[in-house]
Amino acid sequence: MFLKTGRTALLLAAAAQLLVLIPYSGDAHAQRGDRYNPQWNQDYRDRERDDWQRRERERERDRERERRHDAKTTGVVVGVVGAAVVAGVIAAAAKRERETRERADYCMNRYGNYDRRTDSYRDRDGYTYPCR
Repeated sequence: MFLKTGRTALLLAAAAQLLVLIPYSGDAHAQRGDRYNPQWNQDYRDRERDDWQRRERERERDRERERRHDAKTTGVVVGVVGAAVVAGVIAAAAKRERETRERADYCMNRYGNYDRRTDSYRDRDGYTYPCR
């Protein structure tokens, strides 16, 4: 009886061990960085992948350089356009000021009692009229 019970216990223990070890079954390999290489040395597939990664890094650097160049160009264009707009606003304000001054001089010469604040003059009849 003891032999049969011992044999059953031994078989159950062996089955439990197998269940524990089954998830770990597979090829053992050395870990080198993040890559798995079954030959444990660098072969042509690794060189091709490394070359591809190097080319990708170079392309990324080129894209970043081009993006920075485009950003500089955009900045220069925005600066030039902004300066042109500001120059146009200043020129328009100066023109308006000159026209206002010329009009005030005209009204002062035509009507002796011209008032610049109200843009009007007082006529002989005592009424105030706008300068035209």
